[in-house]
Amino acid sequence: MKFISNIDTLYFLVDIENYEKECQDILDFLTKEKNVAQYKYQEKKLLHLIDISNIQFYINYSGTRGYEFILRNDYFELCIAKYHSKIVGFKPIKIRISSEALWSLGFLKSYEIIKNWIIETFGNIASEAVYRIDLCNHSNIDFTTNYENCYKGNFKKQNITYSGKDINAICFGSRNNKLIYCRIYNKSLEIAETKKKMWFKEIWQNHNLDVENVWNLEFEIKSEFLRSKCLVTVQDVYEHLQDLWRYCTENWLVKINADNSRKTRCSINSNWLELQNAFHEFQSKGLISNNSINAANASSLVPTIAGFITSYSANKNITSMSKALTAYEIEARRYFKLKNTTFAEVVEQKMLAKRTSKINPNSTS
Repeated sequence: MKFISNIDTLYFLVDIENYEKECQDILDFLTKEKNVAQYKYQEKKLLHLIDISNIQFYINYSGTRGYEFILRNDYFELCIAKYHSKIVGFKPIKIRISSEALWSLGFLKSYEIIKNWIIETFGNIASEAVYRIDLCNHSNIDFTTNYENCYKGNFKKQNITYSGKDINAICFGSRNNKLIYCRIYNKSLEIAETKKKMWFKEIWQNHNLDVENVWNLEFEIKSEFLRSKCLVTVQDVYEHLQDLWRYCTENWLVKINADNSRKTRCSINSNWLELQNAFHEFQSKGLISNNSINAANASSLVPTIAGFITSYSANKNITSMSKALTAYEIEARRYFKLKNTTFAEVVEQKMLAKRTSKINPNSTS
């Protein structure tokens, strides 16, 4: 039996020593660049790309509650406060490490890159706190089979969703609490329907999984639960991944065999028993290259582009692909000219963002 286990997403908060004093220059820079982002979006509907300490980010033209600035690229998203709030526990930088980074670079490398970048850009880290980590496990085992009365644990809610007549997912717990939430869902179906993260197929193939029948068991482990276990920093959480996983699969949620009238006396499903050790020998390593991710993402756009081009051709009464593309090129050039930009300029922006940071997976800083 084959399992692929990984950390799929990480969210954590960071405080900086003497934040408002030491970070004034970078905060002033972000204020100026946010104004440029607002202008470019209003005038051209373009995103604004900036370079900070050798990492490229798009800067949002708006912020979010408590945070004035939002920076994002394929690997990281940062919400940055303009002022240090007096609210107890507030930290002025909020970071999300994406699944693209975690699956291609590995957990420790992804964290090391963004931590070092924060120190270089903002200053010494005074404290940090993980507020959500997603632990996932991919396999060809459909744990939704015979789901009725076959799960026990500490969860209070259970919801079933369907795709046609077949079960697509079972959800345990609530996403609104700060403890644990679990989903068991058809990952192959999800990427087939959304046309996103098609690069997972290469990982599955490399691990000899049936790519058309991959199921994901994922636990969202949140801040309140982590604090109850005295797990605060990223290092705390990393050192206790197997403990977290075992708690989730031995206490919080357990799949059982319906072999006794009392759930407490039912035996544990044999596949679930094996699953409980999924993080026992977890290694922080990349499972796919960034080039493969970009290639898969490009290929996933082909059906959408083909749909638009054929609709465009039908309206133009053109049945030749080459003639349709020529006609489209003429109109596209006119469109970019009206926007005071060019096709090459827009593509170059997106290419720069794809490079994320000139990140070298083998680098140490």
